[in-house]
Amino acid sequence: MARLEALRLARRGVRRPRGWRSVGWLALGLATVALTVLAAFPAAWIADGIASRSQRRVLLADAEGSLWHGSATLALSAGAGSETATVLPGRLQWSVAFWPLLGGTLRLAVTHSEAMSSPVGVAVTPLGWSAQAGAIRLPASLLEGVGAPFNTLRPDGRMRLDWSMLQGRFFRGAGQGGGGLNGHLTLRLEQVSSAVSRVRPLGSYRAEIDWAGAAGKLELTTLAGPLHLRGSGTLGRQARFEGTANADPDAAAQLVGLLSLLGRREDNVTRLRF
Repeated sequence: MARLEALRLARRGVRRPRGWRSVGWLALGLATVALTVLAAFPAAWIADGIASRSQRRVLLADAEGSLWHGSATLALSAGAGSETATVLPGRLQWSVAFWPLLGGTLRLAVTHSEAMSSPVGVAVTPLGWSAQAGAIRLPASLLEGVGAPFNTLRPDGRMRLDWSMLQGRFFRGAGQGGGGLNGHLTLRLEQVSSAVSRVRPLGSYRAEIDWAGAAGKLELTTLAGPLHLRGSGTLGRQARFEGTANADPDAAAQLVGLLSLLGRREDNVTRLRF
């Protein structure tokens, strides 16, 4: 009996490794297929996803490459239904780290060939995302893609957007408010001019943005120039802005037309309401 039991155990000992070996080869095969699919995941699919999530306000045109390494042309539009978009010269580039994916985190480095001096790290998880502090330089003409009143003014000049550590959530959590964005941004507009005014430049301006959840607060001030703008508002689905505009005395006559486009004249200032 002891010999029979020993033989049975020996046979089982031989068969078991074969079974586990088959499972191992199957797992390796599935992993190989999965990696092959991910490696071939086209950048165009990523562009479609970003366009959908941003309601077609952020567009990645002429996307090339894959999930791991890719590039595209960045453009802004006024949203779904808009027939025009403003394109940023140069290429937006990204690269994805492989090993963090095994832990459920997508880590990528994003840079731009002309607008960013250094890459910015971005981490994405099933719950949300975060981005390191960074900065990007943009032409003021890019604002035309945002919509009114910029599509009428057709601004020109330089912009610089600086941001602190940014964080966002994809879903609403119990006791955590809404999803959206959290962080501080500073937008500087330098030597701004407009296609509807002969006065060049109109001025330089700064906008401070504090974003919390689904909405942000905006404060606009004038740094220099003959056209003085100031005001505050909110950003998000219920976006609005209220402020004032007035011109230096020596430029007032030349800026009458532009001020009339910006708002209604009240109490010696032009009221801005968007």
